[in-house]
Amino acid sequence: MILYRKRQKTDMNKQIAGSFIVLVLAILIMPSLVSAVVPPDFIFNVGTQVVQFFSLIAVFFAAFFSALFHLFKVKFFAIKKKGAVLAATFAVAAVFVTAGYYFYVDYAQKAEYQKWLAESIKFNSSSGNMDINTEKGDSRGISNSINPAELPPPLVDENDKLAIGSKENQDIDISEEKFVSKIELADETSRFINEYYKNIAEKNFEQAYEMSKKTADFETFKGWYANTDKITLDNLVRIDDRRSSIELTLYEKGTVTRYGTLMILAMREGKPVGVDWSQARVLAAGVVENGNVVLDEKKISEQYDFFSANEKRSIVVTNQEFKSITQSGRDDYLVLDAREDTEYESGYFPGSVHVRFADLKSGRWIEMPKDKLIYVICWSGIRGREVAEFLRTKKIAAAFLEKGADGWVSDGGQWIGTVKFSEKFGDPKFRRVFDTQEVKNKVNEGAVLVDSREPLKFKQWHIAGSYSIPIMYTPTIELEAVFSQVALGSSIITVCDGYVNCFDAKITGIEMERRGYQFLGRYNKPWEYEK
Repeated sequence: MILYRKRQKTDMNKQIAGSFIVLVLAILIMPSLVSAVVPPDFIFNVGTQVVQFFSLIAVFFAAFFSALFHLFKVKFFAIKKKGAVLAATFAVAAVFVTAGYYFYVDYAQKAEYQKWLAESIKFNSSSGNMDINTEKGDSRGISNSINPAELPPPLVDENDKLAIGSKENQDIDISEEKFVSKIELADETSRFINEYYKNIAEKNFEQAYEMSKKTADFETFKGWYANTDKITLDNLVRIDDRRSSIELTLYEKGTVTRYGTLMILAMREGKPVGVDWSQARVLAAGVVENGNVVLDEKKISEQYDFFSANEKRSIVVTNQEFKSITQSGRDDYLVLDAREDTEYESGYFPGSVHVRFADLKSGRWIEMPKDKLIYVICWSGIRGREVAEFLRTKKIAAAFLEKGADGWVSDGGQWIGTVKFSEKFGDPKFRRVFDTQEVKNKVNEGAVLVDSREPLKFKQWHIAGSYSIPIMYTPTIELEAVFSQVALGSSIITVCDGYVNCFDAKITGIEMERRGYQFLGRYNKPWEYEK
């Protein structure tokens, strides 16, 4: 009997040891599973590992419970309340493995993110661009873990053409010509706009009036330009099929005023037939003295009294403040959603105005009222901060929602539709991040690399053979031409190298998938590709 019990005890110890070996092996194999969720996906990847989570829970649970069962099986059958003991054992095991899983995943993702972040910053620093402060960042799936206020200024954007008070506005033509056009007459729209202002400058008011929006009678229209001595068309930026932003200078009895004008044209069979709507902002003002232009900053500031009165307001608005404002019944504000079309179509704040950031920078900022507060919504607050700062350079009183749409909805804020990408784009490819060898293999199989980074970054350096498709920096009018670089139906991998543009890479992939391309995933370590 004694020998039997010793043998039984030895067998039990072997079984327990075997169970714990299974447990240890489960722990050891976890890093390879967690690495499938490569930062910086953490700001929009919460809740996407449900299957992985429960499969690992099952492994842990089986190993842990097996160990407990073998440990207590000799005495278990002697216990009277076997059901209660069994339930308690299950509960303890579940709590233990769940807590262990959470803390390990938290640690593993954070370590992986910090490693990637260090590499990203090193690469961008060598390229003259640093994306993120090395002391900041978190990988726990918290969308507001990076403070937008602590990010460095964005790269120079080529779309920002109409700059209030900039040095370019000092370049004012003082020749004797009545009409000077500096724009390229590249299409029907540019030719229409050119002809419209040429008619006004040359006093052909009947023709100009027929082309105008006719919000006033002919005599009133004629009176608006009766004292106009000269007009120069300084710049024209196409925004979409109907919208264009125009920089023009009016000369009237010795005074000079440069305007940024947003114009929407009425179209018939794809051709402009009249001005449907227009709005202007003063960019510069002054007088001509002894053949020289002397700008008057006071005249400019007088146009923006509301901004001057609100310039010192915080650029950040918290969820609580935003809730109070939007439920107050006030009408002195506008909610601007500056996200991409894909994001807005999934869900939005009721009553918000949607304008893509690239279109704002191309001139649609002129649409924003200069006598109201503008509250900007983006995904996480980072883009919102950039939009608000941009609008402030245009003397528009703007602030951004601190935690973006994601933080707002998480706090129970009012919303129509969804804000979670996983609810609409649940396929694993929308969160897949390839390593360097996988990307090279895919390229050898015919995949195309699509660089979604800022245009300036692409010009500085990019992987040979990749295409620049930075949709967040591309005006709507240019999107089709940008996408057409890649043959429809191609398999594509989007390329990024920083926290912000890796989110851009996801949006670019989603948009290209919708347009008929096969999106495979993203690649966030381009510095490794040509080593």
